[in-house]
Amino acid sequence: MNFSSIDSILQKCKKLFLEKLIDYGLSWKFFHNCSIIDQILIKLIRIKNIQSKGYQKIKEEKITDTYIDIINYLIIFLIKMDISFTSHLHDISHHDVILIYNEKLKKIKIYTDRKNKTFNNFSLNSILENILSLKMNQKKFFIKELEKFCFQTLVEIIFILKRNFQ
Repeated sequence: MNFSSIDSILQKCKKLFLEKLIDYGLSWKFFHNCSIIDQILIKLIRIKNIQSKGYQKIKEEKITDTYIDIINYLIIFLIKMDISFTSHLHDISHHDVILIYNEKLKKIKIYTDRKNKTFNNFSLNSILENILSLKMNQKKFFIKELEKFCFQTLVEIIFILKRNFQ
């Protein structure tokens, strides 16, 4: 897939999210937020290991797919935050989740439009440090700060993907 535009990246994210929603349902709603953060860390470390080795043994899962997974995990994290304040988690439907997911994509697009001039400043190491910081300090964040942190991290990942995989 061509990752030359933000829209193409977001389309790939949505396609994969919808496929996994069909396969796994809303299983992530039973995860604690720290478990989602752990999944993100696993994916980031996988990318770091592949980059340091210069190759990967498992050819079926491309490194770009791993970036897409990270983006979707962050969006799931944001969706869980929304759901926890607006309704009961067990009452949420696939349709509701898709609507919230689409809202998050629109907001990501707004953030990326604002940051478009500075996209070369982002690195995988800074994202890894940010996610580790989130893991250690999650309870110290206010909701708005946490949401802003997630969107900033999403933008950084999207620009790394765009820069490295055009």
